[in-house]
Amino acid sequence: MSVMPECTTPGSGWFAVLPDCDAARAAAAVLGEEATRTVEHASGRPWLVGQWAEDETVVATVGDARVAVVGLSPLTEPRLAALVREDDALGSLDRLGTGPVGGCHLLASQSGRLRSQGTASGLRRLFSARVAGVVVACDRADVLATAIDAGIDERLVALRLVDPLIPHPLAERPLWRGVSAVPAGTALLTDADGSARTRRWWQAPEPELPLAEGAERLAEALADAVAVRTAGGGVISSDLSGGLDSTSLCFLAARGPARLLALTLAGADPANDDLSWARRAAAHLSDTDHHVLPMDELPPHYTGVLRAGEGVDEPFTGGRVRAPFAETARRLAGLGSRLHLSGEGADQILSARPPYLHTTFRTRPRTALTHLRATLSAQRWHPLPTLRALADSRSYGRWLADTARDLSPVLALDGSPALGWQMLRPQLPPWASPDAAAAVRELLRQTAIEAEPLAPTRGQHEVLWSVRNGTRLARQLTRVTSEAGLPTHYPFYDDRVVEAALSVRLHERTTPFAYKPLLVRAMREAVPAELLARRTKGEYSAEMQSGLRTRRADLAELLDQPLLATLGLVDADALRRACLSMFPPRLSPVTLEATLAVETWLRAHAGPASATPALGSEAAA
Repeated sequence: MSVMPECTTPGSGWFAVLPDCDAARAAAAVLGEEATRTVEHASGRPWLVGQWAEDETVVATVGDARVAVVGLSPLTEPRLAALVREDDALGSLDRLGTGPVGGCHLLASQSGRLRSQGTASGLRRLFSARVAGVVVACDRADVLATAIDAGIDERLVALRLVDPLIPHPLAERPLWRGVSAVPAGTALLTDADGSARTRRWWQAPEPELPLAEGAERLAEALADAVAVRTAGGGVISSDLSGGLDSTSLCFLAARGPARLLALTLAGADPANDDLSWARRAAAHLSDTDHHVLPMDELPPHYTGVLRAGEGVDEPFTGGRVRAPFAETARRLAGLGSRLHLSGEGADQILSARPPYLHTTFRTRPRTALTHLRATLSAQRWHPLPTLRALADSRSYGRWLADTARDLSPVLALDGSPALGWQMLRPQLPPWASPDAAAAVRELLRQTAIEAEPLAPTRGQHEVLWSVRNGTRLARQLTRVTSEAGLPTHYPFYDDRVVEAALSVRLHERTTPFAYKPLLVRAMREAVPAELLARRTKGEYSAEMQSGLRTRRADLAELLDQPLLATLGLVDADALRRACLSMFPPRLSPVTLEATLAVETWLRAHAGPASATPALGSEAAA
């Protein structure tokens, strides 16, 4: 196996779960080469191997059962043991999975049977592969890929060029052959012979609660999510942009026993009012240390872009901010912070995006029409296409199959209504090759045959899909900051917080006439009213454009002989023109971000270009 960095900070290591059978010893030998820690089954065979921080795992023994919690949890060994049923340790994970706050993997072993699961949000993921003849689970896809010497699936590489974001369930698929994802909210059940299957343990709540009741639940869940992170005392840090999300976290964190460092990044754009709002918030937080960090003191965006794909197990769309995130983490750790709170995730769970109108039109047509009139004006949608989109009743599978017909780029503000099963249809960038387009079409059509949505309605499905995509990025950012010495936590992605938000009626959670009404209602007793009145949001495209100019030589080197072109997936000249000319007109910068993420990931994981055949070649076929 390739050498993994030694884990000293929570979130920077890995673990693998081995079956309780003699046949698993060969797999243990392969994975154990880089492991520094081992936990045994009751039989004495290795159960968990890997690298993790000293305080990152709690293991309880109840009779012949072993139950482990990996990650953040309020559970101590005695409290965990008290929650485990001696006659059904695996079933005890149902109660554990819907109980304690925090974000953790739950693992159980009893009488040769195993149950392994991550979180419902997808922030804590699991993957599986057959290693030396038995199914092994792991929290990192790249560890399994190395263990089985897996090759990269070129079709899935082509799929990662899709923007904006990849449809469910394709987005969760690892890029290596032979490595599978355990879907979020699903457990991997392993038998004594080393075989395995999956079973769903979580269902999203129906959005039935009125705003007032849902706000009470959200307030309690979010307060608990922050409290479990401050409970250890010491020093913690948190974003304080002055926006509703980070401001709420800071006021909740200030209640706890930990000393709070509130961090505000000061951007270059004079129109960005984050700093002024952050200072207003800090004035109410008398016992909090407020640190303002000018962004020009951090590495520019795209610093280290040539190595942005290293250490992540899927293409990382946050690659352009990897260096500034890592440097910020190092500075905060140097000030004594043991963990950092981020407000990411609030946008995904607190506001349904436009497809909620399609759902609301069928349940509350008058409300939907009122919301639609305001949305038409704000989004500049054309009326007739909007009415046709509202009337569209295609199933998810039918919609997914139909998206394969047209993968051309959507130009910004073209007036198309965003009312499908995801806000915008899948699209490929103009530099994608015909072979790439053919591969993506085939994947979409094949997947559509049996694809089921994440929820029965478009509005709730789109929210869940947005959460899954958000946690995929947050998971990689957590690894970046953890390796720099400071794990980042996302309280809005805690399962109990997600459930509280999703339980609120779509048309009350989201309205064109108010900004994040659910969070405003939930935080009205914790945050001063003047701070809950903010309606603006800071914007940092100036830093991105500056980074493009500053790191232009690195980008030119990256795209001099792109591996994507070697694989036959892009037109190298078209890609270079788009990148080095600061984006084609009317094309979203996110489109280029997705391509750069794939290219940097390939550089880190594909090895020599000759090791991976071009798509469409006889070897690839």
